[in-house]
Amino acid sequence: MPFQFDPEIQATWFHSPLEDFEEVSVETEVRRDPLTGRQSRIVSDNFVRPENEPDIDAIVGDSEGCFFCPEMVTDATPTYPDWVGFDRGSWGEATSFPNLNPYGDHSNVIVLTEDHYVPIEAFTDQQFTDGLAAALEFVDVALESDAADEYASINMNFLRPAGSSIIHPHMQTLVDECGTNRQAERAEAARAYREDEGESYWEALLEETVETDRHVGSTGDVEWIAPYAPKHHRHVRGIAPDATVPDPEDPVVEDFAAGIVNVLEYYASAGHNSFNLAVTLQDDDPANPPVIDIVARSVFDQYYWSDSPFFVTLHDENVVDVPPETYGEEAADWF
Repeated sequence: MPFQFDPEIQATWFHSPLEDFEEVSVETEVRRDPLTGRQSRIVSDNFVRPENEPDIDAIVGDSEGCFFCPEMVTDATPTYPDWVGFDRGSWGEATSFPNLNPYGDHSNVIVLTEDHYVPIEAFTDQQFTDGLAAALEFVDVALESDAADEYASINMNFLRPAGSSIIHPHMQTLVDECGTNRQAERAEAARAYREDEGESYWEALLEETVETDRHVGSTGDVEWIAPYAPKHHRHVRGIAPDATVPDPEDPVVEDFAAGIVNVLEYYASAGHNSFNLAVTLQDDDPANPPVIDIVARSVFDQYYWSDSPFFVTLHDENVVDVPPETYGEEAADWF
């Protein structure tokens, strides 16, 4: 079934002080996600960026008392219960342990690097490969332990605009039977699509995207796109259409890691220094392969601003300033 990629164009008219009070028209694009129908708005010049290079050295360089740093992590973080089979997970630089403030049945933290701070352009493929492997090791044990659990996600807030209270790079994993609102909604819609159309939504989407400006590139078995209706600024999505929940040592883990690093290098080139990512996983569900979503957040500076206003927090409406066709083509240069 062909998807509808026809935005609704809304025009606002007013007499602008920027044009000597001549009457002008400003357009807003309203787009709908082809799977869920959720709306996103393309609003030009909506994203505030600092004029100068952000000065955050004093904040990100202060590691005193950081319990994710190597000299403290084993003394200041919890250990897994006996049924997990190990006290803490360890993959390369990555260390995993239970979340002291869990978000569901099974919730853990993965310290991604030994360094207290890493600029987004300086992360390596190996760091994300090891971090994802540590997360998937926990996902595997958690899914095995509880037959009711079917949803898993691996998530990351990087710097304060993204919601991180701790500078040290880390990820968080959640495994439970209900998933998050977005994850469950998307999973159910993909199952309905597969039942109605007899094919995978994600494979069909890639077929319709691969020849467009929204196709960003490939890393092994993972295809990267700029979604038609972005969730947030410079939203890039990676899809592994032939995978299920990967084993920690599955080569697709390295493919995801390579793509993450490419996206973060692109963000840095565009002047961003903060981001969120989420990998969504469904246990034994052919309609829902692993999908990763990465978005840029407002630039972390001494006086940074929130890019989650009433549209996002109260209306659940996504607002971005750069069309995916534009930034998708830019991001492709990093793949």
